[in-house]
Amino acid sequence: MSKTTIELAEPDDAEILAAISKRAFDSDEDVGAPGPGGPDGYDSPEHQRRMIENKSGDYLKILYDGKIVGGTTVWKINNTHYEIFNVFVDPDYHRKGIGRESFRLILEKYPQAKRWTLDTPDWNIRTKAYYEKLGFRQYGIFRWVPTFDLRAYELVLDPEFKTETTKIADVTDDNQKYIIEGNVESKSETREVFSKKDDKNHQVAELVLSDDSGSMKLVLWNEMIPQVRKNERIRVETAYVSTFRDEMQLNVSKFGRIAILQ
Repeated sequence: MSKTTIELAEPDDAEILAAISKRAFDSDEDVGAPGPGGPDGYDSPEHQRRMIENKSGDYLKILYDGKIVGGTTVWKINNTHYEIFNVFVDPDYHRKGIGRESFRLILEKYPQAKRWTLDTPDWNIRTKAYYEKLGFRQYGIFRWVPTFDLRAYELVLDPEFKTETTKIADVTDDNQKYIIEGNVESKSETREVFSKKDDKNHQVAELVLSDDSGSMKLVLWNEMIPQVRKNERIRVETAYVSTFRDEMQLNVSKFGRIAILQ
C-alpha cells in the first residue's frame, strides 16, 4: 500500500502548510531560482488559510505515512479542463516518489478531467524534468511575472480531446466567453486613460489579432500590455466582447490569461 495519500486541507493545517511551502519554494534556489522566495503568500499561514477556505478550488494536502509533507491546489476551469497550482513538497521528503504518486492520486480523484494544465518558472530545472516525466508537454509561455517567463504545460489524457477555440469571424456580441488563437499583427502605443469605475488612471493598448477568418482588436490593460509582442501567435483564455464606438473588440476576462504559443 502506498505511503502517499492526499486529502482536502483544513483551516487548522494552514500553519504547517505555510512552513513547508516556505522550505520547499526557498529550496528552488538550488535549481535555478534567482534567490529564496515563492508565489505571493507562500510563507503566510493567513494566505494558506484563505486558499483552503476558497471554494473556487480544492487545496489538497499531501501526506506521507500520515504526516503532511506538501500541498497543491486544483482549479476547475471547465468540466473537462483542470489546473494544478503551487505544487510543493518538503525538501526533506524529495526523491521518495511522493510527487509522482500524489499526481497519480490527483488524476484518480478527478477522472472527469481530460486536460490538465500548469505553469512553472523557466529557470526551474527540477520541475521541468518532473513534469515532462509525468507526460506534460510545453505548449507555450506566460509572461505575467515581470522578471522571468513561465513554461505553460498541458497533459491531454483523451486523444480525442481538443481545446475548443473560436474563429474571430464567429465571435458575437452576446456575453459569451471564448478561447481565441491568433497572430498579433500590430500593437499600439500605450496610453493612459481615466476610469470612472475606480477613479484611477490606467494604461491601455490595443492589438490587432488575426486568424484565417478575419481580424479584431484585442484590448490590453496595465500589466497585460508587456506580456504580448508583435508577430507572436497567442491564445487568449478566456476573452469576451465589448462594443466601443460601434466597433466590437475583444477583452481578456477577469481571471483570463494570454499564452504565447510555440
